[in-house]
Amino acid sequence: MSWHRLTAIGVALCALAFTAGCGKEESGGAVEGDTIKLGAALSLTGQLAREGQLTKEGYEFCASRINEKGGVKVGDKSYKIAITYRDDKSEPDTAGQLVDRFNDEGIKLVLGPYGSSSTEAAAAVIEKNQQVMVEGAGADDKIFEKGYTQTFAVLSPATQYAASMVRAAAELAEPKPKTVVFLTADDGFSKTVTEGGEAEAEKQGIEVLATESFPEGATDVSSALTKVRDLNADLVLGSVHLEEGIAIIKQSGELGVKPAGGFGETVAPPTPDFVKTLGESAEGVLGSTQWVPQVEGEDKYFGTAADYAKDWEAKYGRDPEYHNAEATAACLALALGLEKAGSTDTQKVRDAVAGLDEETFFGPIDFNEQGENAAKPMSVIQIQGGKPVTVWPKEQAESELRWPAAG
Repeated sequence: MSWHRLTAIGVALCALAFTAGCGKEESGGAVEGDTIKLGAALSLTGQLAREGQLTKEGYEFCASRINEKGGVKVGDKSYKIAITYRDDKSEPDTAGQLVDRFNDEGIKLVLGPYGSSSTEAAAAVIEKNQQVMVEGAGADDKIFEKGYTQTFAVLSPATQYAASMVRAAAELAEPKPKTVVFLTADDGFSKTVTEGGEAEAEKQGIEVLATESFPEGATDVSSALTKVRDLNADLVLGSVHLEEGIAIIKQSGELGVKPAGGFGETVAPPTPDFVKTLGESAEGVLGSTQWVPQVEGEDKYFGTAADYAKDWEAKYGRDPEYHNAEATAACLALALGLEKAGSTDTQKVRDAVAGLDEETFFGPIDFNEQGENAAKPMSVIQIQGGKPVTVWPKEQAESELRWPAAG
């Protein structure tokens, strides 16, 4: 084993044991003085940079709020939180390498990257190193079918994304849609989303006329749209991220793809860039979302969902969206795990996180044996008057569903 490797391991053990002299180490140990260091590899550049930046904002908001309230109480001492960010360039292999680098530096507690592909790559490294990762942006159910024990997701699984929009349309739309078409990117998350949507459509008695795919990150989806144009589906659902979602709506207008009811998409519609880029074309589009300000639940750091939204607007001058909130929730869950453990020992923190059963501004956080927050429901928004408005479930609705969406 190299001297560099031995030194990194020694720094990690030194930091976690609170031994004297650790405060001088410069390689990023887990504890330094009155500060606990967390690591986060994020898509700060590359095709997922916008979503990555929203995630970073959510982490930063969490750390600043916890620090303002005196920090995380671990045993009889309170610690501030400091997060070290590194750019994974929207590349899963790079995300895994950066998480490994955190481990070499003694940073055993990690906040997840953006996207299921990068989260899956990071989770494999986390497991190998016996680090702990709490994440809010890797929803693909298949990540959690690999038997990992050190990764926890605060967000609802990918199978709920399109399924929630199918349910919303089935329950609220008049007339109820009879047919649906799926357009899906070919990454793992999007394909799992589509599988969940197709299953829910069958359950609701809605016929799936076709499922067409295109490359992840595509900005030209015209081939897929041309194939479904003449099917005249009541509902067209996109299993996508931001760039692909914008392309679907923009090019549908150009090609004359006009579903009788309307469009719905994952990820893209709740983000500020969706309406900003598409303008009037965004009106009526449905979107599934991990969080809205009407979510029930409250915690000591952020209060209610409405409190979170108010405080976010005061800090950033705009409304929060779900990428922000799910990132904050991941950071919050790790902080609550530290408090519950009463220790910075990695495995004690892991066990405490696994045992969380908390009501928060984000809704319930209660992980199953696979590390998923499967009990947390999703919500559905619709772009109305140039902004996302909650329409489902009924108990959260700010407005009625407009159907047909263009009507």
